[in-house]
Amino acid sequence: MNDVYEFINRLNIKNKCIVVAVSGGPDSMYLLDMLLKLRDKLKLKIVVAHVHHNLRKESDFEATKVEEYCKDNDIIFEMKKIDEYPSGKFSEDAARKIRYNFFDEVVKKYNSDILFTAHHGDDLIETVLMRISRGSSLKGYSGFPSISNDRGYKIVRPLLYLTKEEIKDYLDKNNIWYASDMSNECDKYTRNRYRKYILPELKKENNNIHKKYIEFSDKIMLAHEFIELELDKIYEDIVYNIEIDVAKFNKLHTILKIYLLEKYLKNIYNENIIYIESKHINIIINLLNSKSNSTINMPCNMKGILEYNKFKIINNVNNKSYDYIFNECLELPNGHIIKKVDSIDNNSNYMTRINSCDIKMPIHVRTRRNGDIINVKNMLGSKKVNDIFTDCKVSKELRDTYPIVADDNGVVIWIPGIKKSQLDMKKDEKYDIILEYI
Repeated sequence: MNDVYEFINRLNIKNKCIVVAVSGGPDSMYLLDMLLKLRDKLKLKIVVAHVHHNLRKESDFEATKVEEYCKDNDIIFEMKKIDEYPSGKFSEDAARKIRYNFFDEVVKKYNSDILFTAHHGDDLIETVLMRISRGSSLKGYSGFPSISNDRGYKIVRPLLYLTKEEIKDYLDKNNIWYASDMSNECDKYTRNRYRKYILPELKKENNNIHKKYIEFSDKIMLAHEFIELELDKIYEDIVYNIEIDVAKFNKLHTILKIYLLEKYLKNIYNENIIYIESKHINIIINLLNSKSNSTINMPCNMKGILEYNKFKIINNVNNKSYDYIFNECLELPNGHIIKKVDSIDNNSNYMTRINSCDIKMPIHVRTRRNGDIINVKNMLGSKKVNDIFTDCKVSKELRDTYPIVADDNGVVIWIPGIKKSQLDMKKDEKYDIILEYI
């Protein structure tokens, strides 16, 4: 318990408003009691955030008990009752998302910058073991830190220094109410099996093993932070937009390859990153090491293409052709955007300046057509768009979906990121349209 108080004293939270996630279970009631005892000393304003998951018949009673505890102790009480889960079915991921979105709202409402949660030492052990069993990233293997800043405010877990047994003993001795969730005894859930059968065996070897797991977690996080710093130095040199430079990638140490691909895939997949497993990382590493042009299928109807020493992941769409009328901004099937801007400083092939008087409006953004030619800027005569794709080593897969900017008569104005036509204006010439490809 002294470790917990020392940890909190190091937080420098005097005179602050703190939000505490309280389910009513033993862990969160212990945490609330402990912070309540520190309230006067540290001049704290305490706000309880309670989520009513609406899954058990006891949930109403537990919410009432937590609210009563708060009223009795002059603590602000905020509650979120979940009336319906996405798709009409409960899932841990959905519940967690709803829970933390609610915590975000409460933290913001009370102008706080800190959320206390009641994760304890046994939780950390269970999480680490589960992730080792199913596979994870290096950061994932650390479980969770005592302090994190993932959501724009501090999430603090001061009970990592305690076990479940120590928490329950304290509550029982001090006659503090807490809710008991019988589903925690059900072997159906993976975490329960670790808690009931594996954790007791580990504690036979070392009753304070949770403190060893804290040390393990801290060391893993230090290694993760170091690798992240190294990755930040090289990422933009190796990844440009959605392309990986294979030659540069293959010179990296394996751990940097893994981290780079994790970051790259996160940028591509966003919330669907949950469908990416370590096997996909290994497949891509092996593919890039082979150096032979190839295509691989990826989750969520995506595919990876290795060609001309470049690697990309793009949508695996069957209908490849398109023809859009351009207005102000257009999101393309390849994940890029063409937008109208007021000004731009560079003269790269990723932008063009056009005088609308020189073309037949409206502007089209479309896929290539048979016979497409472009009068390339600073060149005499015209050149076939397909020949330009070949010269610039655009893969055959990408040529069918690559955007071409043309006027209403079919005159090619610009091949974004590759070539501009003679219709492109210099900065000091007359133009009224600036387009950028990002």
